Amino acid sequence: MAAKPGKSATRSPASPTMVMILQARALEAKVEAGLKSIDLSLRRLGLLGHLQREPGISFSALARRAGIKVQSLHPIVDAMIADGYANAVGGVGQGRAASIRLTDRGVEALARANTLIAEFDASEFANEEWAELGVALSRIGEAWLQERLVGTVSTED
Repeated sequence: MAAKPGKSATRSPASPTMVMILQARALEAKVEAGLKSIDLSLRRLGLLGHLQREPGISFSALARRAGIKVQSLHPIVDAMIADGYANAVGGVGQGRAASIRLTDRGVEALARANTLIAEFDASEFANEEWAELGVALSRIGEAWLQERLVGTVSTED
């Protein structure tokens, strides 16, 4: 007997990779919408986090941390400066690097964003299976962060 149009005769087991990708896309859209409601984006949130961890970071170091080119970073930081989230000091003259710092408004925006992310964590990972996944992802994230911090320290010394 032939399979019905649009239906497969056999079903493959659910792939954890594909489930993670699909769920991540859906969650990313929700988080982006939530951040938009407080005038932020995931990109800006990441930059604010880097600026909090490394006050006075240079454009080139911030671009490396964010995984983008300095040329792409400048307009984003310029917009963050215009919005009052950050300021740049120095950089006048050839070869002088500007340092970027969070303003009080940037610190407040980061706090609001972290509260929003915590709310997403609580709601998205509330159910039993999802709670277990949330704990596992937190562990993976902490291990990944430690690896990055150790790598950052050893490459800059």
